[in-house]
Amino acid sequence: MRYSKYLIVLLIAVFPAKLFAQDITGLWKGTLYNDTTKKYYRYEIGISEEKGKLSGFSHTFFLVNDKEFYGVKKVKIKKVDGKIIVEDAGLIANNYPEAPAKGVRQLNVLTLEIKDSIMTLSGPFSTNRTKEYSSLTGTISLQRKNDFWQSALVPHLQELGLSTELSFVKNEIEKEKEEVDKIAAKQAITAGNNPVAVQKEKAVVEDPAVKKETKAEVVPSKEITSNKATSKADDKKEVNKELDPATSKEVAINNEPVNKETRTGAKIPDGATSNKVIPKAADKEALAKEIKPTGSKPETTTDVTVKATDTKAAEIKETKSIPVAAKAEAKSEVRIAEQVKEIKPVSIVPVAAAEVANRKNIVQQTVYFSSDSLQLSLYDNGEVDGDTVSVLMNGNIIMAKEGLSTNAVRKSIYVGHDVDSIELIMYAENLGSIAPNTGLLVVHDGKSIYEIRFSGDLKKNASIILRRRKN
Repeated sequence: MRYSKYLIVLLIAVFPAKLFAQDITGLWKGTLYNDTTKKYYRYEIGISEEKGKLSGFSHTFFLVNDKEFYGVKKVKIKKVDGKIIVEDAGLIANNYPEAPAKGVRQLNVLTLEIKDSIMTLSGPFSTNRTKEYSSLTGTISLQRKNDFWQSALVPHLQELGLSTELSFVKNEIEKEKEEVDKIAAKQAITAGNNPVAVQKEKAVVEDPAVKKETKAEVVPSKEITSNKATSKADDKKEVNKELDPATSKEVAINNEPVNKETRTGAKIPDGATSNKVIPKAADKEALAKEIKPTGSKPETTTDVTVKATDTKAAEIKETKSIPVAAKAEAKSEVRIAEQVKEIKPVSIVPVAAAEVANRKNIVQQTVYFSSDSLQLSLYDNGEVDGDTVSVLMNGNIIMAKEGLSTNAVRKSIYVGHDVDSIELIMYAENLGSIAPNTGLLVVHDGKSIYEIRFSGDLKKNASIILRRRKN
């Protein structure tokens, strides 16, 4: 008997110590009961731990006349005498119809229990008394959940940019990133883009010895260079020679200036050069007979000047004509612009859920129903930021491009007796101003009410399964 008493005392002393050392970080989801209003409210707490210090956020949610109300608070968390103390540290987001009372803080004194691997936090809460408000009391009952993305709190914090302040969310994001990196690395190796092999190949290419060898192969030999120089000189000589048709002798052109005094004795004015061979008098007569000019003198150097003047005049004439053409083209462009203005644009309305088949369906929750008629109500889960969704039931659109807000968007559906299962797809038409697209679906099944949080983006659809309850 004496030993059994000691054993009982030892178990009582050790068991609370083990509970007290238990990791309590994560999402805790449940209800808050208000003794004054006699109502239950949806309540969640996210507990984080950084460097041995606990902190977190709380989320209160309730519906009044089909309108959604919520409040998100920063909270302080401590472990004292085997209890989990949670105290308000400030309201960071809400859509209450009236401004919340200043100076009012909520204090939760919770006890941790573990039964069949299910962890719960429960206990009383109270608010401090102020000059205007008396103290409120009630009870809290929470259970730790692993799938924190289906909560009301975490998606809301994500929209506020605060989700990574929760250590368990931050760790999960880092794990997902590591998995993505591993998959990408495997795909790269499979495709032959092994980073290690690429680095080795790059090192070989950048090896100085390899560079020298490549350079030596490119530089031509002296013999080839000299041959090329010789051939260029020969080409130059060939280009600078031409046969004189009168004497059948080679005459240099282009490179050497022609003497001012030609074979005919005609002189070229000082300062003028010519690369033409001036024919003799006999050649001029033959040329004049072929042309047969009417009352014109044989062609001389003066004629060349006249021709040049005519060419310049033609150029000037052409230059003057350019603005006229430009004006005509500008007038044409103005007419086209006026015609375009007259054409009325045709508005194209995008089809609802256009890319539904190209997105992956992620099951958010499974709900069991019993009625033949269900009422669906849609709300924005968190900040109202312009989220728009389309709802499909078994592949058919039943709600097209509905904007989500704190006010309910309703739809009644009728389920035949022969239908045992329904899949609702929540298709994100956009991401609003704050990604992702999050919402709340409330399913009214007779007297039963189910609240389903969903989240989607441009790659994933939120899927909700409704199954008929079998008696």
